[in-house]
Amino acid sequence: MIAHAAARIVIGERLGRAPQAVRFTRGRWGKPRVEDAGQFHFSLSHSGDIALVALAARPVGVDVELARAELDIMRLSRRYFPGNERELVEREGPDAFGRLWTRKEACVKAAGGRLTQGMALAVADAECQAVVRALHGPLPGPWRVADLSLPENYSGAVALLGDGPFCVSRKMWYSIPPVEPDAKGIGRGVK
Repeated sequence: MIAHAAARIVIGERLGRAPQAVRFTRGRWGKPRVEDAGQFHFSLSHSGDIALVALAARPVGVDVELARAELDIMRLSRRYFPGNERELVEREGPDAFGRLWTRKEACVKAAGGRLTQGMALAVADAECQAVVRALHGPLPGPWRVADLSLPENYSGAVALLGDGPFCVSRKMWYSIPPVEPDAKGIGRGVK
C-alpha cells in the first residue's frame, strides 16, 4: 500500500497533479499507465522493504527482488533460462540469478507483456547498459537494460524500450512516522 501511495505522489509531482488526480488504466496484460499523460510512462516494483518507481518518456520497466533462501534458483534457471545463463547461475549462484531475473522482468514490464513471455530473453551481457534483443518470441524489442545498485540481498534492473542509452537519476522517497512536523515543516518527500 505504501509503495502504491508513494508512486502516486511521485507521479503526481512529475505531472504537476495532486496525487488523488492521478488516474490509472491498464494495458492488455495489466501494465498500468497514467490516463491523459501523453508520452509519460512509469513502472513500479516492490519486494521486501524496497519499492522502485521508474519514470520515462518511453516505455519503461523496473524490477526489484529480495533474495529468498527457499527459492530453487537452479530449477527455475534450468526451466526458463537459455543455456549460457543456466551455466552462469550454476557458477555464480543467487546473485547471478537475481541479476538475470530482474533484467528479464524489467524488459517484460517495459514491453507490457507477461512474465512467461520474457524468460527466454538472453540478458547476460556484462555491460553497464546492455541492449537486449529477442531473437524470436511474442515481445517486441529491443530494450536497453541497466542493473541498479541496491542494498545487500536485493537485485534490481530498469529497462527502456528501444536501444538508445539513458541515465538513471536516483531519488529516495521516504516516509516519516506520523508526528508533528518540525519547525522547518518537514513531513514526507523526496530526498
